Amino acid sequence: MIYKKLLEFQKLGISIKKDKRNPHFKNDYASLNEVLDKVKPELNNLGIVVIQRPCVDYLETILQDTEDDSSVVSYVPYINPTDMQKLGGAITYARRYALISMLALEDNDDDGNLASAKTVAKNVPLPDEDEIDFN
Repeated sequence: MIYKKLLEFQKLGISIKKDKRNPHFKNDYASLNEVLDKVKPELNNLGIVVIQRPCVDYLETILQDTEDDSSVVSYVPYINPTDMQKLGGAITYARRYALISMLALEDNDDDGNLASAKTVAKNVPLPDEDEIDFN
């Protein structure tokens, strides 16, 4: 049933605006607050809860239908978080882009170079579905 609700969400035509400026790269981007402010109320009205859970090597994002417990899950690995500040930035970035991609929101990735600058992605093994505790 969650896919029918996500279709209803997409029919709303929600777009996000780039409300923040990255002074280092001189580009604009949609903040996490902008994304959450636009999507959470509409998803909640459809009976979908957003759960974003930082794990050791990745961020898990779950869109959970509260009526039938169906869900859509995304895993975004952290790229090169060498200290707490970089980890915090990686988590915020992952939260924002997980939702943007899962909900097919319109946004240009102007600040993607910040997350990918001189880094190499590691292959992070993701858990099998039977290893994930959703409670």
